[in-house]
Amino acid sequence: MAESNHSVLYERFVKPLETQHQGEFVAINANGEVIFDKNDLTVVDQALKQFGPGTFVLLKVGSKGVGKWRGEDGKKLRVMNEKL
Repeated sequence: MAESNHSVLYERFVKPLETQHQGEFVAINANGEVIFDKNDLTVVDQALKQFGPGTFVLLKVGSKGVGKWRGEDGKKLRVMNEKL
């Protein structure tokens, strides 16, 4: 997904839920389906099962996620966060 799409998806599907999920991780797919959890690996595991690889973006609620997937196991994730 292009980075500009990340912002659109966040604004449309996550921002309205920020107060309930502040600080949690969220996976969002192009259809607007979301998975929230406090544990990033839990979100990734569930998103891979539910959405499939390469079909979602992982962000931290209330932060702007900037990072890239590393490795083939789907568990090596590097994310740097900036406050929105």
